[in-house]
Amino acid sequence: MSETASSNRWIPFQCPTCFGLFRIKKNQVGRIGRCPVCNAAVQSSESEKPGVLDQAAISTHDNDNLLSRVAVAKEITSEHLRKKKSGLKGRRRQYVGEEAGAMAWENEEASNEVSWKVVVSIVLTALVLLALSLVYYKNSGLNPMAGSSGPVIDREQADSWLDDIEKADRNTKQIEEGETAAKEVDNFEKFDNAKVERIIKNFVTAKSPAELKKYIRDSERVGPLLDRYYETVDYEEEGFEALDMTQMKYNGDIVTMLVQKADFLSSPIAVERVVDGEEESYQVDWESWVGFCDYTPEQMRTQKPDKPFLMRVIVKPTSYYNYDFSDDRKWRSLELESKDSIYSFLGYVKRDSEQDKRFRVMMKEVQSVACMVKVAYPTGARAKDQVEILEILGDGWVQNRNKDNGND
Repeated sequence: MSETASSNRWIPFQCPTCFGLFRIKKNQVGRIGRCPVCNAAVQSSESEKPGVLDQAAISTHDNDNLLSRVAVAKEITSEHLRKKKSGLKGRRRQYVGEEAGAMAWENEEASNEVSWKVVVSIVLTALVLLALSLVYYKNSGLNPMAGSSGPVIDREQADSWLDDIEKADRNTKQIEEGETAAKEVDNFEKFDNAKVERIIKNFVTAKSPAELKKYIRDSERVGPLLDRYYETVDYEEEGFEALDMTQMKYNGDIVTMLVQKADFLSSPIAVERVVDGEEESYQVDWESWVGFCDYTPEQMRTQKPDKPFLMRVIVKPTSYYNYDFSDDRKWRSLELESKDSIYSFLGYVKRDSEQDKRFRVMMKEVQSVACMVKVAYPTGARAKDQVEILEILGDGWVQNRNKDNGND
């Protein structure tokens, strides 16, 4: 190997301060410079014994006033790297080129580089000091919001405050639970359960639609709907097996529960308490019992009414978009299922509309919800089972008295 080639050979060194690796040319060994990793002043020196790092060696260089104390970096051999592999693992390696008049790894750009570990340490230390300063400031007289004395809260006082908060929270929950229980007791006592059971039993064992009308609520309005309904649906006596009063729910003068029919299947039933002067009577909500809609499924598919009409449905999320509702950016798709789950339609609500927002709230924690909706087919609708949802009339199937929700 020629003398020039030998002098240009690169030799690896390790900084004794940050243990960062760098390299210089052989002919520059012994010169003073700065570590490109931590910017510490170091002097490269060939090891007397290969593989030994003299990390503590300090020397004085008379020709450089800025670098009066210099740590000596020794050459790293391949044998040393093998022996110290675990100690060097993960160390950052940085190699830079040569500049005239200075060691190859000493330049303005390299001198501005700082180890990321050093930066992280500085930042963490600053954050800790800042946090301690804020705590001190908050609890000292220097804080104008802390009052004149600014006492520091000790652990015992803090625990006492936490206990008070927990007690207040428990008391609030107890009050709310007590109020709810009191309302349930009041509702239970307000309703005559014997009369409730009697009217339900008479209702489900009625022999004909004419007899059934004796027990329905709002008979003046609902009677004609009942007659029209049974023109297309065969009437069958349901039969009575038992009444489950363990899950009774009250909403004003209406109570809902489960009734077990002769086929041993249970269905929800709603009963209204009606007070006329001193007389009290109970009437069954027939519309919610059958899931009454303004049109039968067959009528909807053949007539495709484009005027708003009422549907009582079980709403479920779906993702079908086609025909008049093919743009999923404009519409949200929902499945509208009938009471017996035999029939289903696709309902579409405009995204971000009031109806869309309400549906999202109603279905936030459930997979389906029973509700009353007003719907209509698009003018000239191409699909038989796709309707637009125009309005949500109520959560549940029980209609308020004197409220017209659909077409006659």
